Amino acid sequence: MSVQQVLTGLQRAWNAGDGSAFAELFREEADLVDVVGRHQRGRSEIARQHRRLFENIYRGSRNEFRLLDERELAPGVLLAHTSSTLHVPAGPRAGETRSIQTVIVQDGLITAFHNTMRSDFAEFERGA
Repeated sequence: MSVQQVLTGLQRAWNAGDGSAFAELFREEADLVDVVGRHQRGRSEIARQHRRLFENIYRGSRNEFRLLDERELAPGVLLAHTSSTLHVPAGPRAGETRSIQTVIVQDGLITAFHNTMRSDFAEFERGA
């Protein structure tokens, strides 16, 4: 599976609110660091955490993933940078959140995924 196919699968699973389908795009021993810095290790933990998110703060949300760049690190191992725009309809995270991700795809499945929320640097410098 190409990086673009993986992203399409992530987007489809997210938008369906399907944590198990989301996790199926990760290798069994994959690592995911989410936007608040929680480290999730293993496909089953990634599935569990995403099912919980889709049942709660991200219920009914829509996510759009875009490939920014990719390069081969070794045969069958790709490093990609992606961006996403998350639309949450209601609740404590209602609104739009933009993020950027570093993703390592090995033989068509995600080995590592690091997600970082984007914010305005001027606000960050002011301590806002």
